[in-house]
Amino acid sequence: MQNQRVFWLTTLAITGLGVGAAYWYNQPQAVTPSALATNETTRLSTTDLDNKNNKEVAMPTSNATSNTAKPSATTIDAELQTRIDAIKNRRPNLQYSPEQIAAATTRSNSWSPSEKVPTDLPLQPEELTDGRQFIQLDTLKMETLMPGDAINVRVAENARDYQVVIDKVEKHDYNSISWYGHIMGDDGQKYSVSFTRGETLTVGGLDTPDGHYVLQAHGNNGWIASSQLLFKVDPHVSDAIHPADVDPSYAHTREKHSH
Repeated sequence: MQNQRVFWLTTLAITGLGVGAAYWYNQPQAVTPSALATNETTRLSTTDLDNKNNKEVAMPTSNATSNTAKPSATTIDAELQTRIDAIKNRRPNLQYSPEQIAAATTRSNSWSPSEKVPTDLPLQPEELTDGRQFIQLDTLKMETLMPGDAINVRVAENARDYQVVIDKVEKHDYNSISWYGHIMGDDGQKYSVSFTRGETLTVGGLDTPDGHYVLQAHGNNGWIASSQLLFKVDPHVSDAIHPADVDPSYAHTREKHSH
């Protein structure tokens, strides 16, 4: 009897401990202030990071790359830079962009036929119809020429194209620049060519296998003609030169010897 009593008391005690332990584990845990602060900081940091990422994703591509330097339209290599420096040294007042100079170097012609007779050239009315070829001079092309360059010149009078190779460029004290070159003839000879350009006036002379030609341009408007065309000989006028015309003492000497 005593043993049964002890058995039931022990059973009740174990059952009570089990129920108490289960009750304690099921109760909500107390949260300390430090834990609350840590959790809140973590939540805010995560939220800020998400917002920042969302803004970056939503940012337009143009804004994201607005600080990136745009590449120049023309790549200035060593050869082009040398040409630019030479032009500035020869004429500091010229304001040509690298793009304009680069484009000029690709052009092969120095002038083109004028579509109409220019009215602003200092010519007499009869000279407008005497057979000279009116042209549009590519002044930018001429200003960019350097030794070693080759340009094409067109002479419509004999329907010929000539290639002029530039040998030397010389700047003069009176603010003019001369380009000296040559035409290589089929006969193996070099024919001299020269152009001189001031602020607006350009004059030139071309020796060619087919004769000598003269060029003149005011700004971009100009003309080219053969020397034979310009300097015609009037058959009714004698081109003889009398010694008295060039030697004032000739007449006195002749009279002295006649006595």
